[in-house]
Parts: sequence; structure tokens; C-alpha cells
Amino acid sequence: MVISTPFLQMAEDAPNVSLETIAGGDVLLLAPHPDDETLGCGVAIGALTDRGHRVQVVVITDGSRSHPNSKRFHPKHLAKTREAEITEALRILTDGRGPPPVFLRYPDMAAPDGDAAAELAAERIFRVVTPTTTAIWSTWEGDPHPDHGRTARITRRLSQHLPHLDRWSYPIWGRFRTDDPHIDADRLVRILAYGQQMRKRQALSAHRTQMSGLITDDPGGFVIPVAKQEHFITSPEIFLKESR
Repeated sequence: MVISTPFLQMAEDAPNVSLETIAGGDVLLLAPHPDDETLGCGVAIGALTDRGHRVQVVVITDGSRSHPNSKRFHPKHLAKTREAEITEALRILTDGRGPPPVFLRYPDMAAPDGDAAAELAAERIFRVVTPTTTAIWSTWEGDPHPDHGRTARITRRLSQHLPHLDRWSYPIWGRFRTDDPHIDADRLVRILAYGQQMRKRQALSAHRTQMSGLITDDPGGFVIPVAKQEHFITSPEIFLKESR
């Protein structure tokens, strides 16, 4: 099944660029929830690690509300499970050579918003920036999920303290919007890293609570449809230039 939206149609004409274009060195990657890092950047994470670069993933929320009616996976259990899932996914993507994820553990659907809260979150993230960090990646502010937009705004605030770092965003749910994305096409680039798709598929499978029928006692819980999982695995990864 081919998924087509105005955003994805625009992305089809985006140039294919090298990893050096969007990274240059080590990367700080902000993910609103465990799984966004693999969905949006799994190929890039693996390829950069293979080239000797370090991708430090910071997870903003605990992802504990994807199955709110489950009795087996109550919020604390689900949050702990999702931390284990992203740790395994990153081990797969980096072949065990990447740093462990950093967890800020804000509640799901409650990523910091507002000036004071966003500034505090940015200060916490600032501590993991290293002298070899050259770029910050985060979800796109046009993503409709509130945590994704808030993560983008935290990143923008962090970037004000680190103006020497390139800032790129990766769209997750915004790519499926049916309205006009209202972005300049020349901000879009695509990453083609051959030989990484199988690793990304395996890493995505590690996020079992979101990709499979693991949680059976909440039929209304969130699971990504198979067609969209395949889209993320088989399509080029999309990035938008945000600054520098």
C-alpha cells in the first residue's frame, strides 16, 4: 500500500543528501516518546554509528498513555516496558555501540510547555551535549501530536543556547496530514542509507507495545497500523532544515 499526502508528494522531489549534510559529527536526538527515534531516524542512527559518530537519544516523555485501559500494562509498567523497548531498539540500530538513551520521564501527553517549563527541560538536555556534538534533531513542529510539537519548541529553545549546532527536524505524524504542509520545499531533504532497512525493521519490532498485539486487554489502545510501519521502514527518511 502506497501512502500519498501533500507532504509526502513534496518530499518525493526533495534531494537525496549525505549523512554529513544533516550531521557532520555527533548528534543529539530528541524523541517525544520511545519509538519516534526509530520511526523517524532509524536508518540515520545506524549509518552514523557505523561511521564512528555518536547519536545521543533523549526521550522526553514516558509513553505511558498509549493503552490507558489496560490492566496488565498499567502506566508505570508500560513506561518501564517502553524504556526497555527503546534500549533494545537502539542496541539493534547501533550494534551495541551507541550510548544508552537518556530518559526525562515527563508524563505522556504532558511534555513541557510554556516558557518556564520548556526552559527547564532545555537545561536538563543541555547537560548531555558534548564538545563533539554538531547537530540537534527533533520531531517537526508541524506534527499534530502535542508532545511532538512541544519537543520541537524545546529544541528551538535549546538551540538558542547552542547556536553553533545545526538543527533539523524529522516529521512523524505530520507527513500523513491531508492539508497543505505550508513549508518551503527547499527545506526538505531525504536520507538513503542502503543496507540499513533490515536493521530498522528489527529495531521497530523491538517496540512491541506499539507495533504488535502484545497488549490484548485494551482494544482501543494505540498500535501503529502495519501499512504505516512499512512506510517508515521502506521510505527514505525525511528531514527539514530548521537553522544554520
